[in-house]
Amino acid sequence: MRAVVVTSFENQLEVRELAVPQPGPGQILVRIEANGLCHTDIHAARGDWPVKPTPPFVPGHESVGVVEQTEPGATAHQLGNRVAVPWLGPACGACEYCVSGWKSL
Repeated sequence: MRAVVVTSFENQLEVRELAVPQPGPGQILVRIEANGLCHTDIHAARGDWPVKPTPPFVPGHESVGVVEQTEPGATAHQLGNRVAVPWLGPACGACEYCVSGWKSL
């Protein structure tokens, strides 16, 4: 798959060919058709937050695509379903970042 990769907080983004990730138990594989980069991604790519992601990583967390593979335990979606991927999964709601309004950290 082709992806834009943050290799360091100082370098420009790079377009690279990467292996297609394989879903684990309870997960699905989505062929992304459209993906947005927002200001949150820019902050992550620049390392602007107190808790920084570890390069290399692929930014972009607002995606739409089609389910291509499901693994045992993944019951909410079926092959061929069109899905949207949210920007943030569940947060704990209790740590210092969550209670201070920084749940994305």
